[in-house]
Amino acid sequence: MSTKTLPRRNLRPNGRTWPLIIAALIISGGSAKTTTISILATILALRGYKVRVFDFDQQRNLSHIFCGKHLDDAEFPTIWDLMLDTATLEEVSVPARFRVGDGWDDDAFSEIPNLTLVRGSRHVKNFDTVAAAEPERMLMAWFERVCNTYKGDDDLWLLDLPASLSKLSVSTLLPMTEDDEVLPPVLVTNKEEEDLGYTFEELAEMVEHMTTRSRRPAPTIKNIVMCSTPTSQRKGVEYHETVEAIERQYGDHFTLHKIRYTDVIPRQHRLQATVPAFASSSAPMEDYSKLATALGFNDLEPA
Repeated sequence: MSTKTLPRRNLRPNGRTWPLIIAALIISGGSAKTTTISILATILALRGYKVRVFDFDQQRNLSHIFCGKHLDDAEFPTIWDLMLDTATLEEVSVPARFRVGDGWDDDAFSEIPNLTLVRGSRHVKNFDTVAAAEPERMLMAWFERVCNTYKGDDDLWLLDLPASLSKLSVSTLLPMTEDDEVLPPVLVTNKEEEDLGYTFEELAEMVEHMTTRSRRPAPTIKNIVMCSTPTSQRKGVEYHETVEAIERQYGDHFTLHKIRYTDVIPRQHRLQATVPAFASSSAPMEDYSKLATALGFNDLEPA
């Protein structure tokens, strides 16, 4: 794990109205994007930051972990309604929670202070089709609209993006400046190592394609999170070789962070609870806490 710590992050870069944005993205499915967003968001919220997480995946795993997937869409609008401009950001947001009991009554859940969830929707799978078929909706500009009209007091927005640079993903990256960040979590196998390279290539092509005379999107990668790195109990050659390969290829240009392998991660889906809620002294908590500090988010509420 890198020990390099950034200065305290500017939560309103260049005096803009919307907060700093960090988007978990890699062109690879199952590469710990949701895990990274859920744990990092909870740690930052517990440190005193006002955090809003956006669930962009049609599978809605982030919404499941934060106990928002089961809510009735008719009563609780989703991110799809926000994209279509039929609901406001506040209307599609609910308190992030974790399960503490059985059933679906409110007393079966406990809220996580300072953490808000923008609920995911299975309908986001239609984004690219609707954006192409109905250009009058201007769907590609939906996130820019959300940013430009924001007047709240959030400190940070964390985005859990799909594993592709589809129109949906691109629409969320367009408002990002060099102060914001694309954070790729990569599982340490050769496949994900190669997907990391593809992610850099796709982002570069996107920036070139979307740049106009008036603006240039800047979805910048500054840090790489290597997930499920080897431990004394899990020493596979493949994992060591992948870590070494990533360090050789990217270590001179990006800050690398190691998240050790642990079997508590899969439990968060079954338990409907983010890892800090049920494994506060686990290896991922220690490693993601170091990541939060290294990214420049010091504890605002030290114990």
